[in-house]
Amino acid sequence: MATVAISLFALGALAKSSFDPLQHLGGNSPYFTGPNVFGISPDPPPGCSVDQAGFLSRHGSRYPDPGSYNGWVTLAQKIHNATYSTSAPEFQFLQSWQPVLRHPAAELSELSLGGYKELYDMGVNYRWQYPDFYTDNTPFVLWANRYQQSVFRVVDSARLFARGYLGPNATTAGSVYVLNNTDPRSIANSLAASDLCANYNDDSGGANATTWQNIYTPPIVERINKLFTGNLNFTVSDILTFPYLCGFETQITGRTSPWCATFTEREFLDYEYAQDIRYWYGTGLGTQLEKNLMLPFLTQLVQRFVDGPNTTYPPITGNGTMFHPNPLIATFSNDGQVNQLVAATGIFDHQPQLPATHAPEDRTFRSSHFVPMRGTVTFERLNCDCGLFMRIKLDDEVYPVAACQSGPGSSCPLEDYQALVAEKSQAAGEFEVECGIANSSVVPIGQDKNTFLTQLGLPWEYVVKP
Repeated sequence: MATVAISLFALGALAKSSFDPLQHLGGNSPYFTGPNVFGISPDPPPGCSVDQAGFLSRHGSRYPDPGSYNGWVTLAQKIHNATYSTSAPEFQFLQSWQPVLRHPAAELSELSLGGYKELYDMGVNYRWQYPDFYTDNTPFVLWANRYQQSVFRVVDSARLFARGYLGPNATTAGSVYVLNNTDPRSIANSLAASDLCANYNDDSGGANATTWQNIYTPPIVERINKLFTGNLNFTVSDILTFPYLCGFETQITGRTSPWCATFTEREFLDYEYAQDIRYWYGTGLGTQLEKNLMLPFLTQLVQRFVDGPNTTYPPITGNGTMFHPNPLIATFSNDGQVNQLVAATGIFDHQPQLPATHAPEDRTFRSSHFVPMRGTVTFERLNCDCGLFMRIKLDDEVYPVAACQSGPGSSCPLEDYQALVAEKSQAAGEFEVECGIANSSVVPIGQDKNTFLTQLGLPWEYVVKP
């Protein structure tokens, strides 16, 4: 039996090559530490220390949703009902292949074993990264998006992180505040503000995605089908399932999936670019509205850094208790929100719109580097000899803000970054007006702000224990 270790996703034949397809699957990749694109050390610059940090993380690796799983079942049926032969070594596994889920009714849409490991390890790693932030057996607050009422992968991700971060007494010390993203009172005040935005439309890249798919997939279909004789003919839909299965089967089973050998390196890179287009034009910088929907969250997060790590916050009501937050602000949501937040940060503001007809090799926007499973956007307050600065990391590597890099290690002066975010928010307009819900909102225009990071016990949140 293969050993599940830190190097889990570099097993077998993949370890013999410098190209790892599992790092080029966009939102379908298992977690990996991103490459150091800008050559900036992730350690604090000389003369600086990190005295406060915050992150928004996608949930960990999961089992497929029902629609995707049904596609796996249909593909298996198609393969086993066909009469065919092939001499291609990479496809010999098809004769015995079946979807890897053992108990689909309980597993679908929830965290997988790979996800458990990612989140627990994440908690330990953040404790190692910021050893002075937490004192054992003291209270620690996290926040999680409810997502769907009967799907718990986001909340469970926060719980598992807390177990890794807090240790054996996590259930006593930790509290996960779960935000109901569909309560009308939570307008712009949750971890998924887009769910209350009537004008929100994630079209997965729309016409640009279709254009690119029509360019890069026909040669793949033709190449693969030529490897078979008989009546097994794969469609575009079938072919696009192969890299999806590569990522999902690997993190579900702890073994590199045989599907990871069915695409060439170039084909995986073209698939990755399809994922980039999906996120850029679905909820990112290629959109008008969607790219702004995490600005309320970013605004308050930056305010927490301006307030500093020793600030306490008053209760909602006069008879409540003061909130003494930990220097680490831990929040969990979904890939759409991570992508929206990345769009709001300013790190890709100078990148041109992604073309639909070819994949620029020199682009810095690669969805695999920040929205894989457990993909994370981390913000650090650098307390330096020369002042306070903001630094942003995508999956543990530093990405400078395009318009503000004058600080140590290409960081941005904190006050300048707050001004940059305020300028973006002003240009974006009022959340309710832009979302087309002003006439039906229970929150007056001008009060559509994010406050949950400083106010515990809001009516649309509840607490679960790790």
